[in-house]
Amino acid sequence: MSFPATCHSAIVRLHEGDEAVRRQSYEVIIGAYWQPVRQYLRLQWSENEADAEELAQAFFSKAIESGTFLRYAAEKGTFRTYLRSCLDHFVLNTRNKASRRQPVPLDFDVAARQAGPEELFHREFVRSLFHLAVEDLRGTEDPLRFEIFERYDLSEDEVRPTYHELATQFGVTVVSITNYLAAMRRAFRKAVLKRLQELTATEREFQAEARDILGVDIP
Repeated sequence: MSFPATCHSAIVRLHEGDEAVRRQSYEVIIGAYWQPVRQYLRLQWSENEADAEELAQAFFSKAIESGTFLRYAAEKGTFRTYLRSCLDHFVLNTRNKASRRQPVPLDFDVAARQAGPEELFHREFVRSLFHLAVEDLRGTEDPLRFEIFERYDLSEDEVRPTYHELATQFGVTVVSITNYLAAMRRAFRKAVLKRLQELTATEREFQAEARDILGVDIP
């Protein structure tokens, strides 16, 4: 296997001899992929909420038990694509076993599946990655700067507040709002890249994912 000698990648650390290191690495990977896997099962495989949760748990348990992630070969593609392929295979096997006992309903949600499997899984992975990065910032950044960042860049409201409205609300200058948001955006990008390093196996994959997700070239 062409894995680099780096301590950043949780995927690489799965091969460590220390059981505690391997356990922590699985926690990092599952923590990042739990929601993408669950959502993928709902949207691509039309599982309901409860069944998607149960199937996701079964998939990760089986992956750990059988060493599925240890068989990942970086030269054949991204870990994200490999994991999705393993998930599809797992679901097919599970449904084939179930079909021997009872008919399997085929009422797939066509509208939800307009995006291809890879695009759908990629979208959910990015959503999870960004969520983890935001939570990292929540626990490490200045509360005032984070709240301003949350109010402006993370707001789900149709109309975002203006810089002037934020300055009035938080009792600072508009220039300060500009500086705070610029600093938080840099911190967010750094947090995303840090998480991404844990979830890629090679420097080449890391750079490709950073370019695809953030549109940045890593020197």
